[in-house]
Amino acid sequence: MAREPDVLKALVGVHVLIVDGDAAARALLESVLAYCGAFVTSSATARDGLAYFHRKPTDVVLADVTLPDAGAYQLVREIGARVPVLALATGEGDGPDRTLAAGFHGHLRKPVDPWELCRVVAGLARKA
Repeated sequence: MAREPDVLKALVGVHVLIVDGDAAARALLESVLAYCGAFVTSSATARDGLAYFHRKPTDVVLADVTLPDAGAYQLVREIGARVPVLALATGEGDGPDRTLAAGFHGHLRKPVDPWELCRVVAGLARKA
């Protein structure tokens, strides 16, 4: 991964919770965010993510909108007023118009650009 100085270590001190049912996607997101300095926790389900959120302080949540049973939309309804929740989407049906209207604070399309991910998460953490 090439270094981009304005982003490198931009997330030091920021706790990010990733909720994504795809283990490979979670691992990639964890690696990218940790490289930029974030403390990262992840979960495969919205239920487990919510349980973790209620136990530990979190600054930003990333949620894959393709979680089963509209889990990401339930998650943003429960915690979106307390911390920023970033939607991660792959399909056209879950575009930015839908996710932002549902209460997400940002929207990125998968596969995400690593530097854009770090910049967006840093921006959301500053607003929190």
